[in-house]
Amino acid sequence: MLLLSLGACQEFIHNSFDTFTGRVVDVEGNPVAGLEFIVTQELDFGPQEPVAKTVIYKVKTDGRGEFRYVLPSRNEYSINSYYFLVLTAPAQFQMEVFGELVTINYISVTDVEKGSDGVRYLGTLKIVRE
Repeated sequence: MLLLSLGACQEFIHNSFDTFTGRVVDVEGNPVAGLEFIVTQELDFGPQEPVAKTVIYKVKTDGRGEFRYVLPSRNEYSINSYYFLVLTAPAQFQMEVFGELVTINYISVTDVEKGSDGVRYLGTLKIVRE
């Protein structure tokens, strides 16, 4: 019984990986090439904007504004099951939250569903430079 209970607490799923893809555009809808962001699982919510405590990857968009990275699959019941994308100033993500446009330097990508091809497509992410 103890082994079964310990197995359920695993943070990662053995031999399983998730591919994340997406595209970054500016407010006019133009692809943003060469934009670098950080993939992390821990954020420090200090007195300023949140910053990555650790860096898993630094990812850059290609000429079409597209990106792709692979991470180990996390068990949804693990204590720390989140992955975040973090931008550094002056770039910020722009998104609609409860009908209002907001800018923020990070987004969570944990809850993005897998497509039929097994890829977690993040869609088109809009950024602004402030």
